[in-house]
Amino acid sequence: MLIDDAFNANPASMAAGLAVLATMTPQDGTGRIRRGRRIAVLGDMLELGEAEAALHAALAELPAMAAVDVVHCLGPRMHALWEALPEERRGRWAETPDALIADMPRLLDAGDIVLVKGSKGSRASLIVDAIRRIGQRGASSEGT
Repeated sequence: MLIDDAFNANPASMAAGLAVLATMTPQDGTGRIRRGRRIAVLGDMLELGEAEAALHAALAELPAMAAVDVVHCLGPRMHALWEALPEERRGRWAETPDALIADMPRLLDAGDIVLVKGSKGSRASLIVDAIRRIGQRGASSEGT
């Protein structure tokens, strides 16, 4: 399942998106990993001013983050969150979407619930497009 919120991001909307993800139940027994996960792919929050690094890192302390299995971070500002995450929750960090797109098929599995959220300028929507292409490949191969 894909939650596409790759248009706008600020600390409050990130908290809300992660809270929604935390309430959802992944599906077990359907993929390679056999256990569905809650995965967040978070792009930079832009136009936050001098406190931007602290605001990005503070996302690691949100209560909903405890229910997220893996967090992949996109953009130079999100590196502060990546560093603040506990290692067991830390996924990939990439400065650009292209660096993550190639790995998307390996980073996701059937049964996962994936939230993609970031400011429009972070180009997180390219990650959404890549995930949708994975789903299309899976659907077309099921009919053969």
